[in-house]
Parts: sequence; structure tokens; C-alpha cells
Amino acid sequence: MVDIKTHAAQNTYQSILSATQNPLDDVVTINTLQAAYPHLFTKPQLSWLLKTRHKNGLEQLGAILKISRKLYIKKSIFIDWFLEQRARDS
Repeated sequence: MVDIKTHAAQNTYQSILSATQNPLDDVVTINTLQAAYPHLFTKPQLSWLLKTRHKNGLEQLGAILKISRKLYIKKSIFIDWFLEQRARDS
């Protein structure tokens, strides 16, 4: 289920983003995202997040593009999703 408040914030962020740069600059690969933020993500961690995109909400938000069996990440949506995550007790 997509959170409407989060979705509205993303639309605002995406509007600002699209006004300042090429929309394709927002699309990255796992390797590119990991290289840009090595202190936050490992390649296996990002691979797992993309593999479980159906369960973790990334697919529903439109953060993942699948083109010819290759997965791409829409960085602005992914970062918004990442910042909204909360620690939960198991």
C-alpha cells in the first residue's frame, strides 16, 4: 500500500528534481548507487532490496525500472523510501 503523504512528498521532490536536471540523471544501476554511497549500501544489500521489491514497497512506489531483464533504480524515489524506513523490533 502506498502512503499518500509519502507519495505527495515524492511528487514535490520529483517536480523540483525534473526542473533542475535531465530525468535520466535520476536513473542509476546498483553499482552506481553503491559507488555513490559506499558508507550506506553494499552491493549485496542493494541486490536484496531489489529482489524483494514486491514486498518492501519499492515496486509499488515506482522506484524500480525493469528493462530487458535489467533493473534500474530511480534514485529520488529510492532515497525518499530509504529515509522513511523505521527500525522495527522482530
